[in-house]
Amino acid sequence: MTGYGTATATRGETTVSVEVRTVNHRFLDLHVRLAREYAALEPEIHQLSRNHLQRGRADISVTIQANAPISVALNKAAARSYFESARMLQQEFEFQDFLDLRTLIRLPGVLQESEIGAARGSFNEHLMTALKESLEEAMQGVLRMRRREGEALKAVMLTYLDGLGKKAKEILRLVPSSAEETKRKLENRLAQLVAPNSVDPQRLAQEVAIIADRSDISEELARLCSHLDQFHQLLDCDTEVGKKLDFLLQELQREVNTLLSKTGNLEITRLGVSMKADVEKLREQAQNVE
Repeated sequence: MTGYGTATATRGETTVSVEVRTVNHRFLDLHVRLAREYAALEPEIHQLSRNHLQRGRADISVTIQANAPISVALNKAAARSYFESARMLQQEFEFQDFLDLRTLIRLPGVLQESEIGAARGSFNEHLMTALKESLEEAMQGVLRMRRREGEALKAVMLTYLDGLGKKAKEILRLVPSSAEETKRKLENRLAQLVAPNSVDPQRLAQEVAIIADRSDISEELARLCSHLDQFHQLLDCDTEVGKKLDFLLQELQREVNTLLSKTGNLEITRLGVSMKADVEKLREQAQNVE
């Protein structure tokens, strides 16, 4: 589902800004944008995000401004190695310039900052607190927006469910006449194919009854109506229902397909085809539901 939230929190010398954007996706797909020096925080961001999201693609952008003093260590061995190598090159190629201090301290490995994850004390606590608070607030904004979209989706899905229910009742009303029609067609067809008095009438009636029974769609209709009732109940739940709705829609589609394969009644076939279209529209909407 679509959602957007943003928040900023400051603790001590650390300010954390979080922006979260979510769009529809069948599963939960998290993407975090974070400065390389804070990459160690990504698993924590994933875990905190899973506490709020179960489905959808989420793009999470985290900006951290840390103004606390940082500890810098001088690697004398690296500096000496750079210096000696530069002097050898100067002597061999007779360069006029030489390695100065400003250039030396910028070379990789000469000055080393302490890692974020290794810090113990107020800076690390401030960072984690600000991160959790800003991410929590941004997620709440996302959830509010998704709830509004969810209410709109629910209204649309209830419209399709209402249509399916009406068509199921109409088919149920047509079942008795359809069964009689099927039986009558079978008797007429067999009468044309079989010579008079060549088959026992009682045996013929039994065979017609068996074939007609195989065309009965009462069980499919009962299961279909049960699935519609469950769908209604799930739409009123406050918990995660997206995957359950997907499963019910698969079962609804299965029952409608079986119903269509068993019936020979044109009106029931017309209603069944219309029901398939409604189920497919419901499936499209259910992809947006968490």
